[in-house]
Amino acid sequence: MVISAVLLQFKEVDPVFKKFPYIKTKEQIRTIIDQAEAAQGIVIYSLVSEELRVWIRRETRKVNLFAVDILGPHLESIAKMWNLIPTFIPGRRRRVSEESIRLAEAIDFTLKHDDGQGIDTIQDADIILFGVSRTSKTPTSLYLSCNFTLKVANVPLIDGIKPPEGIFDLTMQKVGLMIEPERLAFIREKRMKYAAARHYLDIAHIQRELEYSQKIFHQIPGIQIIDVTHSSIEEVANKIIEWRQERR
Repeated sequence: MVISAVLLQFKEVDPVFKKFPYIKTKEQIRTIIDQAEAAQGIVIYSLVSEELRVWIRRETRKVNLFAVDILGPHLESIAKMWNLIPTFIPGRRRRVSEESIRLAEAIDFTLKHDDGQGIDTIQDADIILFGVSRTSKTPTSLYLSCNFTLKVANVPLIDGIKPPEGIFDLTMQKVGLMIEPERLAFIREKRMKYAAARHYLDIAHIQRELEYSQKIFHQIPGIQIIDVTHSSIEEVANKIIEWRQERR
């Protein structure tokens, strides 16, 4: 970006850029210097390593090659100003980028495995949530992904319908969400879209759904069961993380 802004001031120049990321050794730099010398080019570098910066200055002078050190002068100036010594550890900015990529992958996985979707790749999940409709499976899953970079799948439990084959044998953390029938009826009434589905709000029907979910939970080895009746999404997620850390 810096050199592009400079070259815009020279209309006669039609620049060709060649980028060389992840440079760590003198041998890699030597190859680049040779190419630049052959092309009569300019070398612009952002190396954190003091040893490599000193070495590249010496080598470019030997062949009379113009080189621009982007980071070095700023590292030295700030070190003097604050009387501090830089860590000279390369790749820190890249690590932030890698964390962002992992976060994006976790959220993408969670969205693709919401409400029983993506069963064919559910074995790649870090956590699987189970529960009947409206037990906050989706928001809890997304909260775990966004705040803890976890790949979360959630599977709805529907009375009379068996969960996907083999899902109980998977080894990742599994969590069952329970809730009191009256609270669930209240939540469903607030969110119900179809007036015709009255059984969806019927307490007796809800009780059967919850009994069925408990039956399923008893078939899942090592499952963590959480009552979400009076808990926020944050509280439920923190219980899941605490249990996860204890298991480790």
